[in-house]
Amino acid sequence: MTVPQPALPRHHVRPRRGWLNDPNGMTRHGGRWHVFYQHSSAAAVHDRIEWGHASSTDLARWDEHAVAFGPTTGGPDEFGCWSGVFVPGLDRPAVAYSGVVDDTFASTVCLRWALDDDLDRWSEPIVVGETPEVDGIAVMRDPFVFTHGGHRWALLGAGLDDGTPAVLLYSCDDILVWTYVGLWLTHADPVAAQHAPADIWECPQLVRTAGGTALVLSLQHETILDRAVWLVGDLDTDAEGRPAFTARSGGDLDAGDVLYAPQVLHDEPEPLLMGWVRQDGIPADPDDPDADLVAGCLTFPRRLTVEGDVLRSRLDPAVESLVVPEPGRVAPAGRPATIEDAGVVRVPGGVGEWRLTGLAGAVGGPVGDGVDVWIDGEVVEAHPHDGSAPSTWCDVGTRVWTVEADVAAQLDALAPTSR
Repeated sequence: MTVPQPALPRHHVRPRRGWLNDPNGMTRHGGRWHVFYQHSSAAAVHDRIEWGHASSTDLARWDEHAVAFGPTTGGPDEFGCWSGVFVPGLDRPAVAYSGVVDDTFASTVCLRWALDDDLDRWSEPIVVGETPEVDGIAVMRDPFVFTHGGHRWALLGAGLDDGTPAVLLYSCDDILVWTYVGLWLTHADPVAAQHAPADIWECPQLVRTAGGTALVLSLQHETILDRAVWLVGDLDTDAEGRPAFTARSGGDLDAGDVLYAPQVLHDEPEPLLMGWVRQDGIPADPDDPDADLVAGCLTFPRRLTVEGDVLRSRLDPAVESLVVPEPGRVAPAGRPATIEDAGVVRVPGGVGEWRLTGLAGAVGGPVGDGVDVWIDGEVVEAHPHDGSAPSTWCDVGTRVWTVEADVAAQLDALAPTSR
């Protein structure tokens, strides 16, 4: 029998039922932020992926929409509508994504047009790009569209026949005709080889800020999802007018163990990122097959900046509106305190460590310049005050967390619900 889910997050984006993985199609449109996500509405397992849809006016409280679209019988995405992006700069809203036709996972780039201004109804898929039969490309997926030098381009994640990863470059000035340009980044780049070991680079995302440029990659090893990393480098224009990237440094995007496949929206005041909080599928209970089981959610939104050779990440300030202050509720230095279901632990700067304990064990880290630890059911996000890598964890089943730090910490509650 399936174990009940006692500690579902209330404030993170998730469907009311079914499976969630990669965030897709992030955009700000019609006065709202929209995020789509890979979704299986029938069950809390990865199967026949659709695009779920949520939107928000403030990046803190999210409304769930009906499924945007799903696999097309006899079409190029019959086996699943996988990761992709909202296409900026067109006369009408559109998304581009990987259409998977069968269980070989062979994919094309599919495009759909929005049929209403709420982004709730979408056209049938149009195939606009194919997997190249050159350069030893074995698999291709996850388009990311951007402009450079007055032209529209797309990056796609890939794996090569020799077992190494790559990012592919396409030209797509005509959004209905994508032309393969060549291998854009490979393990021949020594910084990429050091910081992004994998056999497939998934979900490439280009982050452009006032302080510089970064490339975010998700690493897959022999079908195992590892982690997301960043490469800070120089985005230039080559002799043929094409974008070219050379990495200078790299690091982990998140220091926890569950974040994968993040997506970036170039939003004001800084690029916005949300990622998938991984959770295993939950088989249906044969005694209650209609139970509303849920697997997976998205992180809180984060703002990104490139500072020197480092990509910094900070929680979007809007999330603070979820806090219900509890003046005087303090975890004394070195003594445990508890938070049930949802809350934030504000650890000031100092010397020592902080620890958070749940059913599956303990997590924590150095106090440093201070850290805010956000608890939402079984999902925890720790955000250091200096903008260094956050940490995301998912401790399935936990309802009560115990916090202890070497400095006194303020404990506040989160609103009862934002859904």
